[in-house]
Amino acid sequence: MRSFLNPLASLVESKIWHCRNALRLDEIGLVLKPNDDYGGHGVHFGAQLDEREWESAIESALSGDYIVQDALDLHPEVFPVFSATDWKLQPMFVDTNPFLFCGKVCGAMVRLSATPIVNTTSGGGETGFFVLEQP
Repeated sequence: MRSFLNPLASLVESKIWHCRNALRLDEIGLVLKPNDDYGGHGVHFGAQLDEREWESAIESALSGDYIVQDALDLHPEVFPVFSATDWKLQPMFVDTNPFLFCGKVCGAMVRLSATPIVNTTSGGGETGFFVLEQP
């Protein structure tokens, strides 16, 4: 009856129903994140949440301006981490963004973090990037 009275509302509700169910079927492989935020705020990794938490994240996403992305299978790499008096090797997640000029890599911005949210405003840092050429 509702679709007869308001076909557009029925179409929107149908799309939301399909979206909600698709999100429920693949929580391990998905990330929900706000469309317009920074610092890792509001980011939900399906693989890190239990069923109740993921359902809550889905409801937040469907009522706001969120995007859904495939989750990457991130593996930390070991980097030296320095303090004022010491250093140690520590596993860190890496995000590398190369700078290309005329099709050639001329440098990169590299961010590191102890968590999968590799973002400087959420506790991550930056490191150098070197291109070594063999003689």
